[in-house]
Amino acid sequence: MANNPVLGTLLENLDYIEIIFKETYDVFKNDRQNTGDSKEYTIQEFLECYLTNDFKIKKGCIYSKTSYSNNIDCVILAPNHPILTTPKRSIILAEGVYAAVEVKPDIANKVEFERSLQQVKSVKNLNRKIFSPDLSRLMKTPPLPEFKKKIPSIIFSAKSLSPAETYNFIYSKLEANELTIYDLPDMIVTLDNGLFVYSPIISTTLFGNFFLSQNKHFTENTLLHFETNKSETLALFLWHLFTVPSPVMLNAESLLIDYLSELNNIKIRGYTFEKEIVTRNASQGLNDTLKERLLQIIRDGNLNQS
Repeated sequence: MANNPVLGTLLENLDYIEIIFKETYDVFKNDRQNTGDSKEYTIQEFLECYLTNDFKIKKGCIYSKTSYSNNIDCVILAPNHPILTTPKRSIILAEGVYAAVEVKPDIANKVEFERSLQQVKSVKNLNRKIFSPDLSRLMKTPPLPEFKKKIPSIIFSAKSLSPAETYNFIYSKLEANELTIYDLPDMIVTLDNGLFVYSPIISTTLFGNFFLSQNKHFTENTLLHFETNKSETLALFLWHLFTVPSPVMLNAESLLIDYLSELNNIKIRGYTFEKEIVTRNASQGLNDTLKERLLQIIRDGNLNQS
């Protein structure tokens, strides 16, 4: 960390995020609009610090040809997205969205957690065409699953339930048929309880294959929890963000990945979403060999098709 400037920037940006996300003074608790806006702007600014200039961030509804999402706090636009404005509004098209981030200061509050999950569901309901070439035949890998063509969706929160309570709350929504596995967020970023990563096929995520190879009793339908401190959480979040499927072919991988991958001894715990509620955990360190293998997979371009 001492000689890594990118991880150093995370520490300084974390200082600012924590100031903005700290408890609001009583005298200003009636001013919820400005308080909420400041948190959203802070995360927008944080993301802009690590994206290249051909990405943009907006707030608003995301439109497809047949539907639209709820109003989303931070929508990361891919380089193919046009300006597309009118005198009244700025339009966001699903085909040009790289990722959607919903900002909630406290999802330990189950009402807010429920709202954030519904926000994500509104994004996941959108169908879109993507413009990245299918390299599966060339790479001799399975084609990109249909759910991977949906917009990657993320919840960002300063406070959260415990990992087990987070899992149980999500599971209860699945069991009640209020959500399906295809409605769930790809990531839940929490400053107090680390990073959660989910995919219906967890092996298509950054550390999913590694986790399953080390824990044979787990299935693909698993929620991963990374037990990290706050700056490590931000680093892992960005690393995952840079490896989600893009709606358009990008010119190059982010040069930040080599810097962000300098993390060690991160523990990963798995929670299965199979019918029988069985949670097991496994602690795996991110050693140098694993990091090199992951970086090579990213460079070969087949991480999300493996």
